[in-house]
Amino acid sequence: MENRALHRLKETLSGATPDLQEQLGGFYQKLVYERRASWHTVHAYFSDLKLFITFMVEYRGTLLGLKDFDTFKPMDLRSFLAARVRKEVCKRSNTRLLSSLKSFVRYLRRQGFSVSTAFESISAPRLDKRLPRPLSEIQSLELMERKPETWIELRDQALFMLLYGCGLRISEALSLNGSDWNDTFLHIRGKGGKERQVPLLVSIVDKVKQYIRVSPYTLTKDTPLFRGARGGRLNTAVAEKALRDLRFELGLPDTVTPHALRHSFATHLLEGGGELRHIQELLGHASLSSTQIYADLTQDKIYEAYCKAHPGLKKKGR
Repeated sequence: MENRALHRLKETLSGATPDLQEQLGGFYQKLVYERRASWHTVHAYFSDLKLFITFMVEYRGTLLGLKDFDTFKPMDLRSFLAARVRKEVCKRSNTRLLSSLKSFVRYLRRQGFSVSTAFESISAPRLDKRLPRPLSEIQSLELMERKPETWIELRDQALFMLLYGCGLRISEALSLNGSDWNDTFLHIRGKGGKERQVPLLVSIVDKVKQYIRVSPYTLTKDTPLFRGARGGRLNTAVAEKALRDLRFELGLPDTVTPHALRHSFATHLLEGGGELRHIQELLGHASLSSTQIYADLTQDKIYEAYCKAHPGLKKKGR
């Protein structure tokens, strides 16, 4: 991935004059060595900058220079975004591109260069609200009831049961130590250091105990609850791959991810009559508005069922 990022940097530099090339190189160094961004992130930044510079070279008919960043008008930037819209580029991609461009603009200002205020006049497109895509109850049970053949498969099953049965984020589940759980509840350290306690169902406790019994590694208060094959804390990528393999084996859709299990927990609780405030606490949401999205999803399902089942509508063929 490092080579791909370097290649994208060279492509970006090809449309710039030497003074702008120098600043693009400095921005690259900052991302890599100061921010320690992943190569995927660096590649994404320069993919976005390349698109902008390539458009402006064609739009203006000359290489883009450092002084051009001080002369851009709002109309120039709107022309660029309009070209993206005509190509039917999704809103999310355009939002990321503007973020990359504004990050580079901030870098130039910190280096002491004057930059046009046109960049502040352009706002990101409003994203469509994305509702979570939960599993059905049958799909959830298929994941939990598959008979494991190895301790690793049992570990994965216990992990997935925690995600679905307790509504955990994958990072929260993998950060658990022996001292964070007992027969009745989990002690969770969530986003922003916020802590919460989540009750455990008997079936989940039994599954976790089965895994602990067959694991080749002894669980203590200070050791990870979920371990990798070599004994270290289980890696997120390994857990995600395990779920990908399992969904392929069971013929489940690509939308079945660790986070979808958390979505399923919230959605199924609401459908079963759970109160939104209680679900907010269980999920560890700081704001009720974050939890409200599940209520919206549930209302859509209720309306769909209503349209199908209402006798008056059925008689009219609606």
